[in-house]
Amino acid sequence: MRLLFTLCLLLPALHAAPYTDAKTALMWQDVPENKGVIHTWYEAKEYCETLDEAGFDDWWLPSEAELFTIVDPARPQGRKIRSGLVHFKGAPYWSASTYAWNAPHAWAVDFATGTSFTLEKEAYRFVRCVRCTDFKRCIELYYDKAP
Repeated sequence: MRLLFTLCLLLPALHAAPYTDAKTALMWQDVPENKGVIHTWYEAKEYCETLDEAGFDDWWLPSEAELFTIVDPARPQGRKIRSGLVHFKGAPYWSASTYAWNAPHAWAVDFATGTSFTLEKEAYRFVRCVRCTDFKRCIELYYDKAP
């Protein structure tokens, strides 16, 4: 009986299911690799662009703005990621956003502190891929910004 109870608690955490945010229409990769595998920025981009996960093959490395949609500043230090995402480290994750003043650098979002900073693209950091469930909504939210 105790074994069955333990399995009921552990199986949902082991199941690799994407996390969908209805507010932003973004679907986030949420698998054990998100907290155990690190890549350079170049490797992270290629990893996301070639990812075939949960029946989808249109994943990408998120922008800094997209990553900030899953930062939760109200959560405790070390866990500044939205509740519902199971597989993560309180550490920096690559964004696709290149630093405008220094092209060999890109922005990373740190889920330990809820802040962002730039790193050399050759550094090794964690990665979490994203895709959009409603492209019209995603374009309105992230890419249709007139100056």
